[in-house]
Amino acid sequence: MRNQEIALASCLLVLSLASGAWAQSRPSAAPSRPSAEPAARRTADDAERPAWSPDYRAVESSKLAGAKVQTPDGKDVGSIDQVIINDKDGKITHAVVAKGGVLGIGATKLALKWSDVKLQRDPDSEDHWLAVVDSAKLDAAPRYEARKEGDTAPSASPAATPAPDASKAPSKTKRNTR
Repeated sequence: MRNQEIALASCLLVLSLASGAWAQSRPSAAPSRPSAEPAARRTADDAERPAWSPDYRAVESSKLAGAKVQTPDGKDVGSIDQVIINDKDGKITHAVVAKGGVLGIGATKLALKWSDVKLQRDPDSEDHWLAVVDSAKLDAAPRYEARKEGDTAPSASPAATPAPDASKAPSKTKRNTR
């Protein structure tokens, strides 16, 4: 009889705790009232946002990465691996071209000035771009080496050296050692 009472009390305790948690996580059935905030401060539902599309002359970055690179005579030489953007003015400064290799493995990455890259629509696919680069520019391009983690620009101020600890500094007073 005593074991049954303990089991019944345990079940009631578990049910009361579970119902309390369920009540806290259950959504309110009452309709929500409109916010008192001005309409300009409220965020719009994604479906209600106005749509924006780039101009037809714009080139999306997702279309640049992986774009074929050819010489002016039509010889395939690689693909654009990535573009380098100047953080001061936001302009593309270089294109990293992956040359050779199979599926990106073993490819040599070259850094080309963006001004040496001429973009045009890929005649095989209107949705893709084609980069045309002069062979001499490819041959003269340096090998690209990615910046390592922790490599940052030097700070604007010189490094400060801490002042020497006064307790460890040599004493200027002479002792009489006789």
